[in-house]
This record gives sequence, structure tokens and C-alpha cells, in this order.
Amino acid sequence: MKPYKQFFHEYNLTYRPYVNQLNQELAEFQLYSSQWRIMHFILHNGEQTLSDIASYQKVEKPTTTKMVQRLIELDYLQSISGADKRTKLIQLTEKGLERCDQIQAKISQFQQYLLEDIPEEEQVAAARLLNHISGKISDYRKG
Repeated sequence: MKPYKQFFHEYNLTYRPYVNQLNQELAEFQLYSSQWRIMHFILHNGEQTLSDIASYQKVEKPTTTKMVQRLIELDYLQSISGADKRTKLIQLTEKGLERCDQIQAKISQFQQYLLEDIPEEEQVAAARLLNHISGKISDYRKG
């Protein structure tokens, strides 16, 4: 098998089991990985609009709205008025911030286990490779 085919084959074989296990790790917080990505995005980037979140997630705004609404029901997020009152901003609640700390600790343990035998420089190279591919996918869709 050609190396590029082997790469994407291995990626496809790894992706679902990783997400499934991640979802199991998040179950005690009543979250799925897609919801956690929203919380993580806001944690590291501050309050965001629904459009910003949808763009980051690379999903449609109605899908994002449903996920954000569920996170509001769990009291992890809240919606506040923006500067011009027409814009709604989504931010973490106190409970959401506490959960982020707990979730990050749990996920870090899982991810460190997965990569414990892989040298750091290879981890960095793999992350760089995936980031590059992500950019190329965006370019391909535009072209």
C-alpha cells in the first residue's frame, strides 16, 4: 500500500475508536466530544458568537445551536448580550469552568496514556501534519 493510502487508512481506523472512548470518558459529565470541543474553544478563546462556534466546529449553525442549548441546560454555558444588544455571546458559567478543569484532567490522563510510548518530537510532527492536512482540506473545498 502506498504511504499516503496507509496514512489515511490508519487515521480512519483510529478516529472512531478514539472518539468513542473519549465519549465514554465524558459521559460522567453528560457530554459528547463535539460538546466538549465547544467548551474547550470558549475556555481558550473567550466568549464567542454562535457563528464563530459553528465556524470553528466546521458544522452548520443549527447543529451548533442545539449543542449550545444543551450546554446551557447543563449550566455549563450561558448566553449574554453583546455590545450592540443584537449580538448574543456564549460564555462559560462558573460550573462550566469547574467542569473544564475536571474534564481536562480526565482527558489528559487518557491522551497521555495513548501517546506514552511515542517521543515528543514525533507527537509534535504528527500534530503539525494533521494541521497541514486540515488546511489543505479547507483549500480543496474552496478551489
